[in-house]
Amino acid sequence: MLEEIYIKRNPPLNLLPEDEKLFEGDYECRFKIHPILHLEKSIILQDTVFSPSHMSFYTTHTHVNSLGILPVGKRIAHCILKKWRKIPHAIWIKDEWSANYFHWMTDCLPRLWIGLNTGISNQVILHDSYRHLPYVSESLKILNVKAIFYQSNENLLVDNLVLTPRTATFPNFNVDLTQLTRKKLSVQSEKKPNRKIYISRKYAPKRKTHNEVDVELLMIKHGFEIFYTEKLNLKEQISLMSETKTLVSLHGAALTNMIFLPEDSEVIELRNQEDSKTNCYFNLANALGLKYYYTLNQGDTPDSITSDFTIDLKALEKVISQLND
Repeated sequence: MLEEIYIKRNPPLNLLPEDEKLFEGDYECRFKIHPILHLEKSIILQDTVFSPSHMSFYTTHTHVNSLGILPVGKRIAHCILKKWRKIPHAIWIKDEWSANYFHWMTDCLPRLWIGLNTGISNQVILHDSYRHLPYVSESLKILNVKAIFYQSNENLLVDNLVLTPRTATFPNFNVDLTQLTRKKLSVQSEKKPNRKIYISRKYAPKRKTHNEVDVELLMIKHGFEIFYTEKLNLKEQISLMSETKTLVSLHGAALTNMIFLPEDSEVIELRNQEDSKTNCYFNLANALGLKYYYTLNQGDTPDSITSDFTIDLKALEKVISQLND
């Protein structure tokens, strides 16, 4: 039976009347999530889970976009030549979007919490490619959770598998579980959080700002420190956020770090003015009870995932001044 979740959100604190159309579709939402499952003697074939006793694949739990008959058939055919490994117990927490900082923190970790809560297992199953993602190994080490990595050339037989569902539909968040991620990973600063941080994408492979030098000079003028997350490990990012009062960044994975901000902190998202669909960071700030502000900026394309930006410096300075009032 599916569980229905209802969420109501507050608008941005600097919302302009002409921009309401960008956010109003997310002021309220309802979504349904699948139940968590405990499967005995299940089989992991590549990126899918199969239960011989139920003669069923559980693609609703292993994929955002369910697999069709042909892809499932290929996985069955390919498993014949692979070696087998037996696992006594484990938790499944991933899908095809999971190898990404944002989705690991906001999708996988909430799934981990409900998996651990069953008491059946304290270890997760991940493909070997996850071994090379620093934020995966670092977060699991902090949480004292063991990962079992499997290769593409093997099938797994799991005696007791906790099969977790996605805890929210994108771009929504399960509020309680998102706040639990903050509770489990954040650290308490010894002093009152008062740092103003701008996270630059200067060294990122995509989604950069054409006028980055001007943006950084503006931020420094207003007392902001400039950081590049590529040069910080996870513990350093968590520690930095624990001391932060105001976080500013371009739409992108760096804003995921708002999870580690103390309650009542402020977030300014530099958005693409051509994009009226991507409200994931607005939604995340609401789930965490943070003060959300925004500016609209010219993107090279409407696609915020790939576009480079030209930041509206006047709009950014106006928002910063508003915070200082």
